[in-house]
Amino acid sequence: MDTRDEVIDIGEDATEALARRRRAFLRVGLPVFGVLLIVASMLGIAYYADYANRRGALALTEEVLEALDRRIAVEVSAYLDPTARVALLMRDIVEGGAVGARRQLAESFAASALRQIPQIALFSFADSDGNYVMVRRGEAGGIDTKIIANAPGARRVSWIRRDADGNVLREEEDPQDTYDPRTRSWYTGALGSDEVHWSEVYVFFTDREPGLTASVRWQGPDGRMYVFGVDITLATLSRFLSRLEVGQTGKAMIVDGNGKLIAYPDPEVMLRSTTEGTITKRVDELGDPLLAAAYDRFRVEGRGRTTLTVGEDRYILSVSRIPAAARDWSVVILVPEKDFIGFVTANNRTALLMSQSVVALVIVFAFFLVRQGLRADRQARELLDRSRAITVQSAAFSRLATDANLFDPTSDAPPRALTDTLAEVSGARRASVWRLSADGRSLHCEDCCDAETGGHTAGTELHRDELPQFFAALSEGKEISVPDAAAHRQTAELHRLYMHPFGTRALLAEPVRQGERLVGVVWLEDATRTAGARDFLRAVANMVALRLGEPGAPEAPVPAPAPAAARQPPEGGRGTRSLTTELSLRALDPDTLAAEVYADVAVLVLKLTDPRLMAEQGPQGSAPIADALIRALQEIAAAHDVPYLKLMGEEIVAASGFSAGDADAALRLADAAVAIRDRCNGLLGEDDNRQEYRLGLDVGIAIGSPVGQEPRVFNLWGEAVRTAESMADTALPGAIQVTEAAYERLAQSFLFRPRGRFWLPRVGEAQTFGLVGRR
Repeated sequence: MDTRDEVIDIGEDATEALARRRRAFLRVGLPVFGVLLIVASMLGIAYYADYANRRGALALTEEVLEALDRRIAVEVSAYLDPTARVALLMRDIVEGGAVGARRQLAESFAASALRQIPQIALFSFADSDGNYVMVRRGEAGGIDTKIIANAPGARRVSWIRRDADGNVLREEEDPQDTYDPRTRSWYTGALGSDEVHWSEVYVFFTDREPGLTASVRWQGPDGRMYVFGVDITLATLSRFLSRLEVGQTGKAMIVDGNGKLIAYPDPEVMLRSTTEGTITKRVDELGDPLLAAAYDRFRVEGRGRTTLTVGEDRYILSVSRIPAAARDWSVVILVPEKDFIGFVTANNRTALLMSQSVVALVIVFAFFLVRQGLRADRQARELLDRSRAITVQSAAFSRLATDANLFDPTSDAPPRALTDTLAEVSGARRASVWRLSADGRSLHCEDCCDAETGGHTAGTELHRDELPQFFAALSEGKEISVPDAAAHRQTAELHRLYMHPFGTRALLAEPVRQGERLVGVVWLEDATRTAGARDFLRAVANMVALRLGEPGAPEAPVPAPAPAAARQPPEGGRGTRSLTTELSLRALDPDTLAAEVYADVAVLVLKLTDPRLMAEQGPQGSAPIADALIRALQEIAAAHDVPYLKLMGEEIVAASGFSAGDADAALRLADAAVAIRDRCNGLLGEDDNRQEYRLGLDVGIAIGSPVGQEPRVFNLWGEAVRTAESMADTALPGAIQVTEAAYERLAQSFLFRPRGRFWLPRVGEAQTFGLVGRR
């Protein structure tokens, strides 16, 4: 069984909290859910549209590729079939002719076919004796005929050049020609079949271009074998493939069963030279990894249509057989998938962007709906809070009205009921009423209520010399409202000296005026209901004016802070100095001083709580803070006749009162302390209200003696020095803390604030005070 105690916040109404969360869900959750639902719906629609469009586009792609396959097959058939038929026609014509006229018939038919069928490159006619007749296109539309008469013992190779009209232009002999048709594949292949024979792709002997030959045999009456061949170049077929549009960037090619290229869009790329001559490349020899991957897929899966993924791109691969080719030829088509469905992605992206505008409008409308709903709830809450505040304030006014002595200027009783009511109405941690002195130099606490403890305090004093910025703000007669008193220049000093020890930060202060005369101030610290409490605070301030001042009293002048008495250093020579250790040593000659006990020395210690400040740059690019601080201390020591000033790490020690009968030594050093505090505030607290220093002052016994070799150094130590250091260590930041001994010497000339009793090392329990300034 779990025995842990359950912590329940009894300050919150569970029913009201549940209703508030329900309203927040209705005001915010439903519009946000609606927007998310619309976005999800649009994304779902976009996904489905993309899927359906892709599927439809791919189905259309299948039909396009099938049509493209058929077109290529028809084109190849139209390209190859006439060649086979021409070979058969030549055989039939020559077979039916007279023996002596066969060569003339073959030449005449070949010349006519070359003019009518552009893809045919040349005609060949050979017999088993090695006799050979070749007819091809010549210059300017003419016809060239090559005749090889392979008579026994007298081989003769001659060329007959004819013009376009058939007239013989010239005849030439070529004794270097060693061509033997009986060794060529088109001849030997035709001897083994009665049908048309298609040769492998090879490079023609005469034109040096890749092509293939359709050949057919015929046996004459005399038993001699004749072979008729028709050559067709692949360049024309490759040009056809290059003009073929396969998507935007797709390719089409024709390969045989061994992967050897038959036709390729770029004829120059498909050729390579070997020791045996120029031949066509295989697909995997093109250096294209995409085509190599496509051919590997074809070899594994065979003909058909599939999808190939290379990297992040998808390709459609289609391989189909060309039925018109007598050999095992296939047309290979490779096209990026995006060429066919890229428009789908683009359209979907455009639709998605258009949908985003709709979503943006929905978000804007939802924003205004949520804003309006939250504003309505906020106004309802404010109205409810206002109503509650009015009820609370009405009850508070009723309570205040029953106590007539609260606003009686002759009453000495602290206004505890008033501060209790202020704290209750505003929800403040501390509420207090302050009276301004007649000379306008100090504020006296009439009463302060601590809501957390329920306690009351009175009698605290705040002096203008300590809080010049706060007093200046009060004198303007305007309300002071800051969420963080430490972060504002007007209230930073007040926070450091008064609010910080109690842990409060926010301040709401209302000046109390009687006519044009400022007579006090009422303030709240860390108030939680300031919106409803402002009017009540102003009303209380107006009522408190009756208690804090008499009507018609003349306004007391507000004197400026009394300047410290500046003194010129006495004339006379100075002792020997060591600049590495001493900042000031006036009227003390270490050579004439032995170790001596000084019974009434005033010692001031300045302690920097953050030594890193000494290395920081001064404001607006001036000299470093350390240099500016030392110069300021030297000037103050000279102005107030302080003979001893020494820097020791992050501490600076000043002392006065080495001469017998010097009754003003403590007064001069106290004036110097106030001047040092003001100068440190300017150097260390201008930018971000830091007061990274403390000051301690004591009057008592000290021992002084010159030490070391020449130049000798005068050193001061003893009880007064140690006690002043303890005062600096325990002082508030930016404050001057003095011992009871120093207070007794300075009480007639300076204002102090008691700090309480503390235990000091080697001293015991002692009373300490905070030095405020001159009276």
